[in-house]
Amino acid sequence: MSFYTLQKTMEKIELNMNNIYIKSATPNRVRLKSDIFSLKSNLNVIQEMLGFYEVRANIKCNSIVVVYDKNTTIDEIISKISKKFQKKIEQSLAASHAVCGSDGACISCDKKLNSSPATFKRKLVEFGLLSAYSVYIFVAKNVFGVVIASTPFSLIALVSVVAAIPLLRESLDDIKNKKFTLQTFMSSTLILAIFIGEATAAFEIIYILRGGMLLEEYIATRSKNEIKNLIELDIKKVYVLVDGVELETDIDEISLGDVIVSRSGEKIPVDGIIVDGEAEIDESLINGRSESANKKNDDEVFAGTLCEAGRIYIRVDAIGEETYIARVMRDVEKSLKLKSPSEVQADILAQKLLKLGSVMTLGTLVLSGSFINAFSVMIIMSCPCSTILAASTAISAGIANGAKQGILIKGGESLEKVSQSEVFCFDKTGTLTTGKPLVKEVITSKKITAKELMEYLAIAEYRNTHPIASAIVKHAKSMDIYIEQNADTLVLSGLGVKCKYGKKTILAGNKKLFLEQDISLGSFDKKANEFLEDGKTVVFVAVDAKVFGFVTLEHEVRAGTQKMIEDLRKKGVKHIALITGDDERVAASFSKEFDFDRVYANQSPHDKAEAIVNLKKEYKNVVMVGDGVNDTLAMSKADVAISFAAGGSEAAIAISNIAITHSHPEDVVNLYDLSKKTLKVVNQNYWMGTSTNIIGALFGAVGLLSPAAAGAIHIGHTTSIMANSSKLAIYKNS
Repeated sequence: MSFYTLQKTMEKIELNMNNIYIKSATPNRVRLKSDIFSLKSNLNVIQEMLGFYEVRANIKCNSIVVVYDKNTTIDEIISKISKKFQKKIEQSLAASHAVCGSDGACISCDKKLNSSPATFKRKLVEFGLLSAYSVYIFVAKNVFGVVIASTPFSLIALVSVVAAIPLLRESLDDIKNKKFTLQTFMSSTLILAIFIGEATAAFEIIYILRGGMLLEEYIATRSKNEIKNLIELDIKKVYVLVDGVELETDIDEISLGDVIVSRSGEKIPVDGIIVDGEAEIDESLINGRSESANKKNDDEVFAGTLCEAGRIYIRVDAIGEETYIARVMRDVEKSLKLKSPSEVQADILAQKLLKLGSVMTLGTLVLSGSFINAFSVMIIMSCPCSTILAASTAISAGIANGAKQGILIKGGESLEKVSQSEVFCFDKTGTLTTGKPLVKEVITSKKITAKELMEYLAIAEYRNTHPIASAIVKHAKSMDIYIEQNADTLVLSGLGVKCKYGKKTILAGNKKLFLEQDISLGSFDKKANEFLEDGKTVVFVAVDAKVFGFVTLEHEVRAGTQKMIEDLRKKGVKHIALITGDDERVAASFSKEFDFDRVYANQSPHDKAEAIVNLKKEYKNVVMVGDGVNDTLAMSKADVAISFAAGGSEAAIAISNIAITHSHPEDVVNLYDLSKKTLKVVNQNYWMGTSTNIIGALFGAVGLLSPAAAGAIHIGHTTSIMANSSKLAIYKNS
C-alpha cells in the first residue's frame, strides 16, 4: 500500500507546530490550517513567498493546500510561514483569550468591527420599534385625544432624527462629493420640519422611507444569498481512486487531475472527463434535455448532474467555483446587476422631480416671501407618500392576490411588465412537460396481443431504475397485468435490458441494441421511424430473438398548455417561442403540435440567453418561463423571468421574478390578467395622488395651506388610494 493510501485511511493528523496544524499529508502535498489563513492579504504573501509551489486556499476553513517538489519537506514549508507570520500568530493566541472586537478590530476580519454595516436583523428590529411607536401615536391621538408635542426637543423629533441616521449619512457623503440628490433634499426637509416644530410630519416621511429601504434590501440580499448557495453543491464526501483503491475523502481535498468515482444514484461533484466506465447521466440541469445521456470514455461530465445508472471514473478538470454550473451562476449575477430600461427611466424621473420640487419651494419663498408657505410646498413635494402609495398599495394588493393563487411575485416592476410584454418564451422539459415519460402506443405483430407484449416488457424492465422503465411498469400495472418479479435481468447501459424469464429470453431496448444482437426489426423498423420523427421514444421487444413489436413513450405535457398559448394570443401577445435543449426532431414535433411561432432547439444555457437577447431587439419586453439551472441565464436576460416551482430547480426559483408554485400553465394567463388589472389601478391611484399634490402645492404657495394641513392632505389621498387598491385583493380572473 502506498504512502498516500496509508495516510488517507488514518485519522487526520493534528500536530501543533507554532499554531499551524497539519490536517492531512501525502507525498508532495499537504493541507495546513491556521488563523493566519483567514485573511486574503496573508494568502497573497504566502503565495509570493512559496514561489513556484502551487497554493490553494479555503478562507472559510482557514486552510491552505500546498503542492511542493520532492526536494522540500513539510517542516521547511511550515517554518517559512511561521517565521513570516510569527507576530500574527502571537496576536492570534492573545486574541483567543479575548472578546473578538473588544479593541475595535478582529485579527480574522478584513474590516474593523465599528465600521461594519448594521445587519438586516438589526434593521428589522429598528423598523419594528418605529412601527410600534407609530401605533402608539395613532392610538394616543385618535383614541385618547392626547396632544403629541412636535417641537424640536420633543420625543417624536428625537425618534425621527435617530431613524433618519442612515439617510443623513448618505446625504453627508453626497455633500462631500458635491452632489445634490433626493437624499439631500429629503434630509433637508426632515431637519427643517423638526426645526420649525413639525416633527410629526418628519416622522411620517422617515417611517415610509425606512420601510421601503428595508423591503428593497431584503429582496436583494435574499436573491444574492440564494444564488450563492446554489454554487455550493450538497456533496461533502467523494471517493478518489488511488493505486486501484477507492478512498473516501473530503471534497475540498480533491485536486485537479485526481480520479474520482461516481455510481448510480449519486450527483457528480466535479467537471471532468470519463477515463473508465459507462453510465446514464441526467444532464437536464445543464442542457435541459428530457432524455438521459449515455456517457463513456473521453466524454465530458458536469458537476450537479445525476448518474442514474452505471459506474464511472472521472478525471477532475474543475472543482468548486470553477465548474460550469458555478460559472453560469456568476454570469447570472452579472446580468442581474445591470439596470433595466425602466430602472434607468425611473432614475431620470427622480432627478426631474427633485429639480421640480426645489424650484417650486424656492420659487414660493422668493415670490411670497413666506417661509411657512415655502415649507408647506416643500413638505408636499418632498414627501413620497402619493408616489409610493399609488403604486405600492396596488402592487402589494396584486402580489397578495397572486399569492392566494399560488403565484409568488417578487417585485412590482415584474408584475407590471408581464402584461406589457410582446414575447413569451417557454422551456419544454419540466416546464411545459412534467419530465415523466408516459407510454403512448403499443404496436404488436399479429401473433401477440398488446397486453401480452406489455407483460413481457414489464417483466424485463421491473428491476431497471431508469425513468422509462418505471413508466413501462406503471403502465402495465394500470392494465392489471401481473408482473413476475423473479426474472434474471441485465441492464445494458445506453441500450436496454436483457432478461432471462423461465426458458425465455426477453430483449427490450433501442434499435442499436437489436443491431448489436443481430436481430432484424423487419417491418417494425419503418413503423418505428415514423414515431421517432415525431419526437417519441421507441422501445422494441423481442422474445427468443423474435421481435413482437414496440411501445412508444413521450413526456407528459402539462394539462392546459394548449389553452394557455391560445389565450395569450387572444390577449395580444405577438410572439410565442419554444426554447429547449431537446434535439431538432423532438422540438419541431412539439412546436408543431402546440403552434409556437418559433422554435430554438439544441440550446445550451448560453444559446438560450442569446436567443432572449436577440428577441429583445425585435420586440418590447420578453418573458422567459423555465424551471431548471439551464434556463437561469436566459431568465436573467429576460425582462420578466417566471419559474415553474413544482419540481423546479432552486436556481430557477431564486433567479425568477415570479414563481408559479403549482406549475399550472393556466396560471401564466391568470398572471397576465392580474398584471393588466394592477396597472389599471396604479394609473387610477397616480391620478388621485398627483392631483392632490399639485392642488396642495398651489394652495401652499399662495398661503392657503399650512404645514399641518399639508400632512392632512396626505391622510386624505392615502385613504382614497388604499380603498381603490383594496379592490385588487378580491379581484378574480374572468
